[in-house]
Amino acid sequence: MRRSQIHIIIIATVFGILAWVSVTLREEYDVTVAVPFLLENIPPGIAIKSPLPGTVQLKFHGDGWRLAGLLLTREPKLVFSANALPRGNHPLVFNDIAEHVSLTPGIRLLDVKPDSIQVEFDRAIRKKVPVVLDCIASFREGYGQVGPTSVLPDSITLMGAESVLRTIETWKTEHRVFDNVKTSLDVDVPLAAPTPYSIDFSVPEVRISIAVEPFAEKAFRGIPVDVTGVPQNREVILIPPRVDIVVRAGIKQLSSLTQTDFHVSSDYEKIAADSTGEIDMDITCPAGVQLVTRHPEHLQYIIRKRL
Repeated sequence: MRRSQIHIIIIATVFGILAWVSVTLREEYDVTVAVPFLLENIPPGIAIKSPLPGTVQLKFHGDGWRLAGLLLTREPKLVFSANALPRGNHPLVFNDIAEHVSLTPGIRLLDVKPDSIQVEFDRAIRKKVPVVLDCIASFREGYGQVGPTSVLPDSITLMGAESVLRTIETWKTEHRVFDNVKTSLDVDVPLAAPTPYSIDFSVPEVRISIAVEPFAEKAFRGIPVDVTGVPQNREVILIPPRVDIVVRAGIKQLSSLTQTDFHVSSDYEKIAADSTGEIDMDITCPAGVQLVTRHPEHLQYIIRKRL
């Protein structure tokens, strides 16, 4: 096929598409658009206590050309002034919203969802609450977290309606998942959105820090078992009296640990109430250290009067 024939085919195709679009856009359509709902000019000392939608669904009717012009030339939005709203229980309904939608001739507003928006006000207050992390970290094989997670700031100040903030005791971060981590984390995490209530934050995000190191295992042998709460006239003999444990932690932390950093104990009341002849033990490890195994798993015992 010659090059001139290809040009003719392309021009004909483009012309056909334009003709089809021109005819199609002369038809009338219904179009639903989600537009932001904004409330401005809120008086000082006043806050919104009713839940507000982030967007409102507006259904328009008109010919294709006018609808295309509405959607492509400007972004529709609903903006209300708090000073102009009536106080009390007076929801915004279709007519109220229609007055705030600027339309070109030939376009009609058919429907609004939600069909009413309740706007109620309350006294504005500030409240300081702790931040709760909604984050999950999983580590590459052979690595793990060393020490606690640092959150800065660990609390934030909320600003909003008194009746809303009264029910809030903590505030979460956005959900984050960190997979296959092998190096220390130091990242900013946004606070969770306050939808559907209008609440402002003293800061928009917090910084979390997690120290990550290569992990290893280490055995500690012959740790004595302490029996707590033994009456003065009783004596408990454990069999065996010492246990061996294997723990897992960061290499740096493991190198500084000694046997005295671990505490193994059992309570006399649990021993006296036992009917099996074997008891469990409580093993306390330093922060950041994971217990892997212990030997033996259970202890036998003898209770006798003290001579």
